[in-house]
Amino acid sequence: MANIKSQKKRIITNEKARMRNRAIRSELKTATRAVKDAVAAQDGPKAIEAAHYACKMMDRAVSKGVIHKNQAANRKSGIMKLANTVATEEDRKNYKAPEKKAPVAKGGTKKAAAKAAKIAALEEAAKIKEKNRKATQKAEAAAAKKKAEAAAAEEAAEAEESAE
Repeated sequence: MANIKSQKKRIITNEKARMRNRAIRSELKTATRAVKDAVAAQDGPKAIEAAHYACKMMDRAVSKGVIHKNQAANRKSGIMKLANTVATEEDRKNYKAPEKKAPVAKGGTKKAAAKAAKIAALEEAAKIKEKNRKATQKAEAAAAKKKAEAAAAEEAAEAEESAE
């Protein structure tokens, strides 16, 4: 086992990548096998559908860096040639790609929910703080008014005493 911290991290990330790559390669093999099975069964429409799906999977593997783009191109070419041995022109015309799923608005993650709750709590606290601030200002204004009235009354009383 490595002693260097960065090397330990590298070992962990390499293992994660290896497991991901294994899973993707397995999917590619399964998709290719589906094409070969459809060709063996002389099922044209199913072969075309499976070939398109396999091509899609290969493009996805290329985008994730699992296989090289030229390798994917060669494999896709071979699969399509194989599928075209049993598929007719009518099968190709009748093939319809599956519709893309519309994006669904999700509730979010726990982290996003916690962040939203924290923001809501801060806003609530700000409202309470503003309310308390206004009440304090009102009380201070009332106290200042009373003090001013008391001072005015005291001055008036002093003025009366000095006048006498």
